[in-house]
Amino acid sequence: MKVLHINSYEFKGGAETVFRFTSSIPVEHNYIGYVEYNDEFSKPSVKFHNWENDSKLIGIFNYIFSIYNYKRLKDFLNNYTVDVIHIHGIFAALSPSVLLAIKKFKAKSKIKVVQTLHDFHLICPNASLYNNSKNELCEKCIGKKFKFHIFKDNCDRRGQIYSIIKGIRSFISNNIINHKIIIDEFISPSEFLKSKLISEGIDDKKIKVVRNPIAGFPEVSALSKKNIVCYFGRFSTEKNLKFLIDAFSCWKEKTRNDFQLLLIGEGEEEQYLKNHALNSNFKNDISFSKYLPIEKLKEKIKEVKYLAMTSSCYENFPMNIIEGLVVDIIPIVPNIGGMRESVKYFLEIGQTYSPNDTASWIEAIEFLEKNYEDQLKKLQSKKENTLKELRLEKYYARITSLYNQIK
Repeated sequence: MKVLHINSYEFKGGAETVFRFTSSIPVEHNYIGYVEYNDEFSKPSVKFHNWENDSKLIGIFNYIFSIYNYKRLKDFLNNYTVDVIHIHGIFAALSPSVLLAIKKFKAKSKIKVVQTLHDFHLICPNASLYNNSKNELCEKCIGKKFKFHIFKDNCDRRGQIYSIIKGIRSFISNNIINHKIIIDEFISPSEFLKSKLISEGIDDKKIKVVRNPIAGFPEVSALSKKNIVCYFGRFSTEKNLKFLIDAFSCWKEKTRNDFQLLLIGEGEEEQYLKNHALNSNFKNDISFSKYLPIEKLKEKIKEVKYLAMTSSCYENFPMNIIEGLVVDIIPIVPNIGGMRESVKYFLEIGQTYSPNDTASWIEAIEFLEKNYEDQLKKLQSKKENTLKELRLEKYYARITSLYNQIK
């Protein structure tokens, strides 16, 4: 079997990690397509173009539809034998142009198409089921044939112009190219996302839940824990880390405990968050660290007791919860979306709290402190089976089985 794997980038975040895992799956041959960049070690089979490298006006057109990327994929498919195309994220850099190339080629071939969904692009023009201008969850477009709310509700965090551009791109993808019809099987990393796809009108028989694998994060044992609450990931608005700093400070004020807060990552809110932390009465107990590769991250967080997520958006299947599990870190997350699913139903470890509710957050962490030994034993009893379930070999077997079923 010959498989072409397509994603916007090779390296960037969690979706790219899953893309690299998937594109190394043991089949007859794996072709890989992503944006071209200058790297002697990076040799994609299909070198796509990134609109971010263009001038502003040309970049807008290529963001909506890239003729270059359409032609590159069309030429590749006409010259190479491919049995399955496995798409991951295409909207960040490639545009819906690749969908049109696949649609036209599929009309004259027996090729099958799979897509792993890492966000909510298919059902939400803003990709997040979140309105950034109103700072609130939004599901107005789910199940709607025409997803036009983004034009009047100004959903994108960068303003009206970007919202309009995203709305046009969504219309081309969903209503002209017909994204949903092109895909033979959708892969969802969570039951939560699957439920939203079904609400969109997609047949549940066309959706398979395959959770993202974990690899390169070696398990360690007999850890000595310190009183540290930690977040690691992107520093962006929807992660709502200002709330975490405020809730942590309020908890310190209320209980006069000796906990520290550690924030690891990078992003557009980094300086803002650092400045905000300086206004806390407990600024000396709040520290920041830059993004770390897996091995160094594991070393940095192995003494942490609690992982705190405070995202305003739903999330999908947050891998930092699983990475925390490896080193015996208990999660505290908002009671929404993939975070709720991961903690309450998949791991059955940790606590949830009402989003943006400081009292609820304090209640959750106080409960964990009072029951820490019991929670830790529960985590350790479940860890081995959970990590076995998410190991790379099992992921390969599930994806290969799916390829064979649809072929």
